[in-house]
Amino acid sequence: MRKSILITGVGGDIGQSILKCLKGIECEVTLFGCDVDNFAAGRNAVDLFFQAPHASDSKNYFEFVKNIMEKESISCIIPTTEIEIEFYNERREFFGKKTTVLINKSALIKMFFDKYETFLFLKNNDLPHPKTFLIDQFQSEMPFPVLLKQRRGWGAKGVLRIENNEELSFYKKRMKDAFVQEIVGGPDEEYTMGVFSTGRETYSIGFKRYLGYGSLTKYAQLVQDGELTALAQKIAKASSLEGSINVQLRKGKNGYVPFEINPRFSSTVYVRHCFGFKDVKWWIDLKEGRVIEYVPTCTSGVAVRTIGETFFDLETV
Repeated sequence: MRKSILITGVGGDIGQSILKCLKGIECEVTLFGCDVDNFAAGRNAVDLFFQAPHASDSKNYFEFVKNIMEKESISCIIPTTEIEIEFYNERREFFGKKTTVLINKSALIKMFFDKYETFLFLKNNDLPHPKTFLIDQFQSEMPFPVLLKQRRGWGAKGVLRIENNEELSFYKKRMKDAFVQEIVGGPDEEYTMGVFSTGRETYSIGFKRYLGYGSLTKYAQLVQDGELTALAQKIAKASSLEGSINVQLRKGKNGYVPFEINPRFSSTVYVRHCFGFKDVKWWIDLKEGRVIEYVPTCTSGVAVRTIGETFFDLETV
């Protein structure tokens, strides 16, 4: 049976990466894409593209998606942006009766989209965590420099390096919903880990990553480490995970320390797909009751992200 899958935000790095994952799955698929930008980079990679209203305009966005579902018989929706994930999370009862939506449990979405709640999750489950204090409770319990983070934010947005008390006092008046966090390890000790669980079995894959394109991974080196594997198992069990998450870590003197957990696919989803960790396909399989098997394809390797161009409406001479 042919699947009809709608991927949102196909102009973004995550949407484009998911499209590349789906191009190679072993079944017939019709790919639909949408984005607020008519010239979305992933527009040429889908069978049919729709320009979407912004998800913050929830009434129009709801009608937009409902019309596509009814007209195209969408069997699965993969939202890629945080605002869209929250949109579908708040409307589970409606969408759950009509299609499959690849989002995590509501409790995980709410917890992991809040970086301070993520810290509390790690602390309360005796998992490694950076020292962290709400901004109005911080009393110099750790030396500068420290990080000042907004509780909600995508990637490196809302993250500042604070060098002294004067800087902290300045931002304390302007960033009420923020927290102070210690800096673990150096920029050359940053890792990203994909974790997928069926609720019974948990699989993971880790990479040492180097940033280059803004806050995105420029290149990633496969890491096989039992400490990372054990940490993935503990996080999945503590969160009752059934689906895919991405864990960001730094390695310090006492080992790996998670500092952020994203309850969604990450921009490195296609990188891990090429190493045999096919969590986009697995999540669809899980929803449809099929057996999942993880067969790693490499024992080592480096993935380097490239920059490319997509062209629209060209008129030749």
